[in-house]
Amino acid sequence: MCGRVRLVARFPSRFCAHCHCESCRRAHAAGFVTWVGFRSEQVSIVAGAELMQAYESSPGTRRTFCRECGTRLTFESTKWPGETHIPLACFDTPVDRQPIGNAFIEEHAPWITPPG
Repeated sequence: MCGRVRLVARFPSRFCAHCHCESCRRAHAAGFVTWVGFRSEQVSIVAGAELMQAYESSPGTRRTFCRECGTRLTFESTKWPGETHIPLACFDTPVDRQPIGNAFIEEHAPWITPPG
């Protein structure tokens, strides 16, 4: 949001999908979060690393955000080792694929009609 933290993700991505889990919904204050997944070595912080704050939202799950504006930036988990997920809304330019699929749909917000 403030633009002070800048990430570069080198394509190709591994996936782009909507996550409906309660943790993502609460962390982003949204009905779901659309993530683009990369191998961790494809993601670099090119500006504002000192503004990134990490926290463990659940055991083995690390989320980062900008301390200046609060924008959620990355997600990493021992469930998907070696991957870094970035919210699609953080990209300034188009990504290499459209969102396909819904993760944790069984946890969807009760006010959202599940796809399918």
